[in-house]
Amino acid sequence: MIGPRWWLFVFLIVIVGLIMRYNLLVLFGVLLALASGVAVLWARYCLTSLTYRRRLKSDRIFCGEETELSIEITNAKPLPLPWLWISDRFPQNLSLVTGKLATTTVGEDEETVSFLYDLMSIRWYERLQRTYRIRGNKRGAYEFGPASLISGDLFGLHQKFERLEKTDRLLVYPKVVPVTALGLPFERPGGEVKATRKIIEDPLRMSTVREYVPGDNPRHIHWKNSARTGTLQTKVFDPSASPTLILFCDLQTHYYPYSFVPEYLELVISACASIALYALDNRQAVGLYVNGGPHNAGHWAFVPPGRSPSQATRILDTLAPLVGFRLIPLHHLLRRAIPVLPYGSTIMPITATVNEELFSTLLRIHDAGHPVKLLTVGDTPPEVPPVFDTFHLGGRDAWHRLEALELA
Repeated sequence: MIGPRWWLFVFLIVIVGLIMRYNLLVLFGVLLALASGVAVLWARYCLTSLTYRRRLKSDRIFCGEETELSIEITNAKPLPLPWLWISDRFPQNLSLVTGKLATTTVGEDEETVSFLYDLMSIRWYERLQRTYRIRGNKRGAYEFGPASLISGDLFGLHQKFERLEKTDRLLVYPKVVPVTALGLPFERPGGEVKATRKIIEDPLRMSTVREYVPGDNPRHIHWKNSARTGTLQTKVFDPSASPTLILFCDLQTHYYPYSFVPEYLELVISACASIALYALDNRQAVGLYVNGGPHNAGHWAFVPPGRSPSQATRILDTLAPLVGFRLIPLHHLLRRAIPVLPYGSTIMPITATVNEELFSTLLRIHDAGHPVKLLTVGDTPPEVPPVFDTFHLGGRDAWHRLEALELA
């Protein structure tokens, strides 16, 4: 490292050479001073106009899938870099398929952290790119970065350090399996194929035509039949065969709120994702309530009911970063949702903890005209009153079986 003592040393060499009239020593001191000056200037500007950028081929993948991470370094100046050391923090629970990671422990808790290292030289006005394949082994929200850049002069006398705080986020979606793999006996998770009462008219399911009466929707007038009969005719629609399905995802996996059973949590979230996507594929509107959220979230998550093409993405984006910490009990969440539940919607709580408060709330919802289908998780099936339509998904073994399930 070049500092005041170094410059004093170079100055003394020149002075001694002049006093002794030793020209070679003077020349050596001058050359050493010039080289030191060049090294200082090189190190000062080595990281100027140097850009470092990450690019994910896809920022959303399903559990077990792979994507590409590209690192692009651009040196947009006439000064080449003889060496550049890059250290980029790499998230846990992701695998680097191509390339190598270095691990270290940081902090008082000795947390294990992985880094993606690279040592390179880059010429003036040159752009380099490194591409790595990564695999998402576990559901979650993962951040790449921050990154550290170190460079300096050719002689290694002076270095410059820069920390890039910008991070990039990758969402790994939950494991989505066919509902048959969950063992569900329901033909339609969100309701039967034929509606037993008129809930909402489906404009895609016209059943007949009748004479128009005041109060009918003018947009449903059948103009062709009206012209043929000479009187206004209106369309009559069947009730929707796809009632709204509202999923309630319970993040509490143990009766003690601050305990945590990872397998139960993953089974609950995987079942929510699988049922939601199956219902959307069958043209059902799906909504989602969660009694918690991502890490450090101060509010519980909610996705309004819908069946638009983007509804699946909204639901999966909500489920991916969830952690096993509930903010409010499930029965409190259900009570808060009662006033805004769509009329006739099917309510499907998925939980690993059941209690009398939950049963009381579900009975209240059932009496309000909402079909209730309760899905439970655990190593042993809980005792549930026979008034509820219930199915037990299993426990740790069920999750390990789904986790190992290979999907085409």
